[in-house]
Amino acid sequence: MLNEVVKYENSLNDVSFRKFNPNELDLFFSICSKLKDRYTEEIEFSFEQLKDLSNYSPTSVKRFMNDLDKTYTKMLSLTYGERTETRIKRFVLFTKFDIDSDTQTVKIGVNSEFEFLLNDFEMFTKFELKEFTEINSSYTKAIYRKLKQFKGTGFYTVSIEEFKRLLDIPESYRMYDIDRRILEKSMKELKPLFKSLSYKKEKAKKGNKIERISFIFEEKQQIHVPLYDWINNEEIETKAERYKREKTKQEKIKK
Repeated sequence: MLNEVVKYENSLNDVSFRKFNPNELDLFFSICSKLKDRYTEEIEFSFEQLKDLSNYSPTSVKRFMNDLDKTYTKMLSLTYGERTETRIKRFVLFTKFDIDSDTQTVKIGVNSEFEFLLNDFEMFTKFELKEFTEINSSYTKAIYRKLKQFKGTGFYTVSIEEFKRLLDIPESYRMYDIDRRILEKSMKELKPLFKSLSYKKEKAKKGNKIERISFIFEEKQQIHVPLYDWINNEEIETKAERYKREKTKQEKIKK
């Protein structure tokens, strides 16, 4: 997998990916990574390309097709919309999913209304696809994306009700369950990626009920996206990289 980057308009982080498992989230954001800056209504992937992008492990073609089908079924339940006092507007993100076992390709139709989420935006979330696919829990993946959205401030605060909605946390979960099954496990996965990561729970002014959760952190490293020459199938060396290489070469000659 090349150093692929996922980049999209921040409002996509407010969509709840209900019932998506980790593999399905990896497939979804792998697709998004290739749609970035592509003004198109359809894109085609080979099975191998999509497997590589999403860090997909199983080798069975039949299983991969079934997983793609399940992912698309859940994609159909994802809606994006806007609401004002006089108008309600909603649309599905993808309009077509054509999986062909003979050619081992999948063609995906993109709703033209979806373009603004992946192109021409000012406020965006950006992260390395490889890093995202290496996260094991779907809960942790959701928190990770929000932390990436607020990496400029190093502070993300959310009401407990909104947190439950975004992560699709079961209604039966008490705060004790959220701590033990979600937050504590997510911290273990995310601490290697975010320096000084911690969270605190804030109680409501009246009563003992938790009202908000706040995350405090620093981003551990900046994303480095190498330029790539698709014609010659090789990375393009930047001036800084060339200077560093030549300097190292000269130092070796002197020795």
